Amino acid sequence: MKHSHYLFLIVLLLSACNSYDHESYIAQFKADFDNNINNYQVSAKDSARILNANMQSIQEFRTEKIANDRFYIDNYSWYQLGKNLMLSPDEAKVEANKYGFVRPYYFLEFLKSESTIGPVKKQVMKDVRNRLYDKHGKDSVQIFGCDASDLFRAVKRHENSKYYFFLKVDFEKVKKASDKQKKVAAQMTKGAFKRLLEKTVVQNNLYHITITKGEEIGVSEDLFVIGKGLLDESNRGFIKMRKTQPNYMMNLDPGQVRLVNFNWDTAYSFYKRYVK
Repeated sequence: MKHSHYLFLIVLLLSACNSYDHESYIAQFKADFDNNINNYQVSAKDSARILNANMQSIQEFRTEKIANDRFYIDNYSWYQLGKNLMLSPDEAKVEANKYGFVRPYYFLEFLKSESTIGPVKKQVMKDVRNRLYDKHGKDSVQIFGCDASDLFRAVKRHENSKYYFFLKVDFEKVKKASDKQKKVAAQMTKGAFKRLLEKTVVQNNLYHITITKGEEIGVSEDLFVIGKGLLDESNRGFIKMRKTQPNYMMNLDPGQVRLVNFNWDTAYSFYKRYVK
């Protein structure tokens, strides 16, 4: 075999080893991450807070903490990851999948982890930094630190996105969850409606939504459909009322619309009415 052939074979073997090492490293990172979540240890600070509140035991606090972390991880979206990476949701998914991640939050934590090293993280962070420079001008961008968390904070600061946090509620799953998670889900539903109102105008004395899908304001399609259903139902009520009172014109203002006494039961009833 010629010398060049030997060299080519060595290169192939090294590439295979690097690929295998990367896959093993990512698998170990995800396993360690899950282990840390599932085996959360209550800190002295947590204990002091529990003692002051005097409302639950340490084990109850720990169980709730793990459940809440899991709830957030499960609901963290490609939209949110895309905001951090300055990519669309689909582009963020492609980027994460390219490096062996099928869940967005795991990829984010991989990038933010101080213990992760190597070319993958370095390249991704370089790309994010370049996108930030290209969009806002290198001279005007301020990054206060050298790690990934500092870069993500700079992205959020310079992008100044009102809809940075994606709102999504799995209603069927939450209805079996704790009261605290139901309260959070109700707040998310209410928050999604508030965002929709910001994209609502009045035309012919009726509400008119100026967007066509939830992703435009960082909410799931279910929450978008619920908000749209509420406004459409209000419009039908106005039209019906004007048939009997043709001279009555209500002074509509989306900014003044409120969901009063809104809780989980109300949110779930809207879900069943407009989505399910």
